[in-house]
Amino acid sequence: MTISVKKSLGVAILAAALTLPAFSQSIEDLQNSADAMAKSLSAALPFNSTLGLNWSDAYIGQLLGVPPHFGVGVSAGATTVQADEIITLLTTLGVDTGAFPGIVPIPAAVAEARIGGFLLPFDIGVKGGYIPPSLGQTIKDTTGGLNLDYLAAGADLRFALIKGNLLLPRVSLGVGVNYMKGGLSTTVGSDQTFTYNTYSISATKPELGLSWETTTIDLKAQVSKSLLIFTPYLGVGAAYGMSKAGYFVKSDITYDGTPINDSQLQTIKDTLSNAGITPPDISATGISSYFANNGWAFRAFGGLSLNILVLRVDVTGLYNFSDGSYGGSLGVRFQL
Repeated sequence: MTISVKKSLGVAILAAALTLPAFSQSIEDLQNSADAMAKSLSAALPFNSTLGLNWSDAYIGQLLGVPPHFGVGVSAGATTVQADEIITLLTTLGVDTGAFPGIVPIPAAVAEARIGGFLLPFDIGVKGGYIPPSLGQTIKDTTGGLNLDYLAAGADLRFALIKGNLLLPRVSLGVGVNYMKGGLSTTVGSDQTFTYNTYSISATKPELGLSWETTTIDLKAQVSKSLLIFTPYLGVGAAYGMSKAGYFVKSDITYDGTPINDSQLQTIKDTLSNAGITPPDISATGISSYFANNGWAFRAFGGLSLNILVLRVDVTGLYNFSDGSYGGSLGVRFQL
């Protein structure tokens, strides 16, 4: 892993400055791998962004009722993604993926709240989550230097088609918007110096990472029925995601002991363009590239809540028809 990552950086900059064919081939592999990963994640990311706000009640009632209907809580879970394209990109970057699993979980954790509507039968929900610096440092310490990036936010509005009674279930239609950003990175290797004749190119110890981001418009329908202290529920949804994913390698690049300049960076871009390759973003601080890909994720979700007075404990399972991935979450909330 160490040798390959340093080699990718050093050979990339050195070959760009000297217009060597090996540079074009290395970057072409990286670009193609990153593009393939973005396409692979185009269904998985919108699916993951829908975690949270999957409350058992298809409709919670009116805010101005007696009692007023609202709730607050937390939920956490994960969805899966096939790792083939991620493995390909990591391998191209020089990472040993021999023990890498074939299916990778993408975690999610949010605080959430929902209030009942007024006059019309609707309710509104909001959610948000991120990794605070203290938790991020704990994760880094316990994983041997792994940085985990996560940010999520969302809101939805559900309109009750059937309010439900002793015999009838509650049925609702909803629309929402979600945003999710995540990534993994770690620092690898050590400082490296490359020479050519009397010239010297150096790269400091690089930080290698993958990252992804999605914004989704979500449509869903849900049915639920309260049975004593349990509320089973079932729903279907369709999320259209505008996503991007890619890689970055952060390193301070110097040319003969000074930061690489604009002229040398332009040489890199010209070399790639002349070879028919879309250049990544290359600067004196490293190299990165991101590819956008939009698409739908169609899902089914359902589960059961345990209702003890004003406490609700939700267990939810999800299945993504678009790519065969699946997920689950556990939520706890106070609800009136």
